[in-house]
Amino acid sequence: MTTKPHFYTKKATRKLTLSLCLVFALSACTTTSNPLTKPTVSIDKINTSHDTDTYAPSDAAIRCQSHARNIAMHAETVASTAQYLAAAKAMNSCISSALQNSAYSNNQAQQEAIMKMMAVATLNFIKAGDVITATRAVNRFKRIYPHQDLYFEDYTSFLDTATALLSTEPLGASQMSSLNISRALRDEIERKHYWLNH
Repeated sequence: MTTKPHFYTKKATRKLTLSLCLVFALSACTTTSNPLTKPTVSIDKINTSHDTDTYAPSDAAIRCQSHARNIAMHAETVASTAQYLAAAKAMNSCISSALQNSAYSNNQAQQEAIMKMMAVATLNFIKAGDVITATRAVNRFKRIYPHQDLYFEDYTSFLDTATALLSTEPLGASQMSSLNISRALRDEIERKHYWLNH
């Protein structure tokens, strides 16, 4: 009896690539817009007690963020696509509310919190498989915070990672080398490209 080798299909490869995003989401992020004047802040520092001391958001904002974070944490433990999507939508709702509140528009701590929520929402949309909404979220991030980025603990870029994960066209060697993404993600994208073309 002969056996055929099993190769990943395009859909399976995409799911595998998206699952790698889970690893990156568990990493911490830092913000940078002007590294000479602003300290970096870890994404895991965003909690209601710290945020309350810094910019005193409303009770509704605290509840919204706490609720969205709880859904996201539960989605991580059960690895549920539906819960990743629910967490992303809940986080998106909090972001929209925060962006509409003009009192926070000039507050740097609030802006960093919103940027981090946008990154978490984007990663959860990716993990849920909703790449269209994730792409919109990345574009929204770039529009609202031009020339700014978030960085994971390993100093890889949130925007570059999202670009690599959401790219519909194969990334060329020069594009890949210019992206500040993790070695694991780079290897996975190269492996996927190889198997799709051989």
